[in-house]
Amino acid sequence: MNINDKYIVKIIDEDNIGNGIAKIDNFVIFVKNALIDEEVEIIITDIKKNYANASINKIIKKSNYREDIPCKYYEVCGGCNFLHTSFSHEKEIKIKYLEKLFNRKINYLEVKDIYNYRNKVVLHVNNGILGLYNDKTHSICEIDSCMLLNSKINLKIADIKKYDLLNINEIMIRCINDEIMISIQSDKDDIDIKNIECDSLYINNNHIKGKNYLIDEINNFKFSIYPNSFYQINKEGMNLIYDEALNSLDKCDKLLDLYCGTGTIGIWLNKKVNNITGVEINKSSIKNAIINKELNNIKNIEFICSDASKIKGDYDTIIVDPPRSGLSKDVINYLNNSNAKRIIYISCNPNTLKRDIDLLKYRINNLNYTNMFPRTKHIECICVLERE
Repeated sequence: MNINDKYIVKIIDEDNIGNGIAKIDNFVIFVKNALIDEEVEIIITDIKKNYANASINKIIKKSNYREDIPCKYYEVCGGCNFLHTSFSHEKEIKIKYLEKLFNRKINYLEVKDIYNYRNKVVLHVNNGILGLYNDKTHSICEIDSCMLLNSKINLKIADIKKYDLLNINEIMIRCINDEIMISIQSDKDDIDIKNIECDSLYINNNHIKGKNYLIDEINNFKFSIYPNSFYQINKEGMNLIYDEALNSLDKCDKLLDLYCGTGTIGIWLNKKVNNITGVEINKSSIKNAIINKELNNIKNIEFICSDASKIKGDYDTIIVDPPRSGLSKDVINYLNNSNAKRIIYISCNPNTLKRDIDLLKYRINNLNYTNMFPRTKHIECICVLERE
């Protein structure tokens, strides 16, 4: 087998990131955008020790799940993984993957909006070309719009492209309650794009004009958002996950919210808890969390700017919402030595979630999944763990 060799294969399985799986002489081939039971002519694009990667040259027998790809950037942009198949089949693929990974049934929390759901995008700029990274590279896929983005963000991309972008490296755009925040990283502070119309503008982390932060309103709460603050990009999915956390929480005295971000989860749960401590290492997020506490007139919550691994004290329930890398060894040790009866683990990476659960002295009571990021390979889980 060599690169550029062609073969006709039948797709016998699918992985969780949009590839079909075939075998040639018992050697595994991952075929980009292929679907189970399809017969396709493939071209080998990359060969590893135990597997090869391939692209489709021609579809001989098409799956009933296959759909016309609605995005002209799909083959090169690394943002989406499932535009070639139906949304219902995407859900089936992800559920199958999770149930195999955790060896149990998974509860599904349904999202309705599968396009235009993202309230934030980070666009990269190279030699004045604005776009997203190409699949598996850091070369730029120039875009005019994205099907996953809020429509007002797409309109703002068109505005941004009217300016000279040669000295710009990165542009973040948020849309919260129809208000636009733009944060630009540039080699210079004095750039023409500073005149762009928006509700909040930052250049090189300096506030230039408009509002210092935006405010989202959801479930009768108000949440402030600075440019560098973590905030869920899918408002509908956020609502589902936080409501599930609320339903999983018994009335308790003390709750610890690790990796609390802007304090949204703790504030969401505050009526079921006497005292809440939120811990977050990002100073900008803590700044937002304190504002959010005041905006919502919450009296039973405090926020600490600290590494999660340095926290001490005993709590009845602990919520963790770590980055994709999951929990550190120090946090695992803290949780195992705590007196917490319950851990609520929110995760955007099922693999590190599984790894961490295997290290914790807790058993799974309930595991839910929501397609927080439709049409992409990403998955959001919320797992309720009880002390063994």
